[in-house]
Amino acid sequence: MLPTLLWFVAGGLLALLAAIRLQLVLLGGDPEAGWLAVAAGLMAGGAIFALVSICGLRFRSWRKMGAVALFFPLLFLGLGYYGTTRYPARNFKTPETAAEWPILHPTLRLALWLVSLEDRRMVLTDIARHPREYGEMGLRRPAASPHYLHGDGYAHAVDLRVSNVGAARNWARQGFLLLMGLNAVRHTGTADHLHLAL
Repeated sequence: MLPTLLWFVAGGLLALLAAIRLQLVLLGGDPEAGWLAVAAGLMAGGAIFALVSICGLRFRSWRKMGAVALFFPLLFLGLGYYGTTRYPARNFKTPETAAEWPILHPTLRLALWLVSLEDRRMVLTDIARHPREYGEMGLRRPAASPHYLHGDGYAHAVDLRVSNVGAARNWARQGFLLLMGLNAVRHTGTADHLHLAL
């Protein structure tokens, strides 16, 4: 029982990481792929988990294998859509930050939703910025920033609060985001935070 459970947990993690990494590969080829990259990544992740399930349960029936191969990609697609369109209001620093959720790149939204399944206390502190805001915060205004709105209409970065959880959880969260292939750097600007970007 335990080896089977470990097989599915490892397969699930592999499928989720692959879903995000494929999105990043597609976005590298076409930065404006957006939702198409998200859908392709989720379908691929679902296909990987379907393969893991078929091998783990040792299906012999072609009908069962076909059903699993169809079910899991569609499940990943449905859950991914839910995760990118809904995020708990309590997990935003301010209502203004919550209002910016739709302009955060969908790949980042998906990654944050996946991490939030384990960490219900994760707070998003900053998403989109205008150049003038850097001066208002007493920081040098960069010529380019992933927090600015890009040509695809999305902000490509988000800041996460680190003060409300322990060091071990911050380390694990950052490590998981890095495994996804995202840029996750802990640094200080106006406050200590984890900067997550494409």
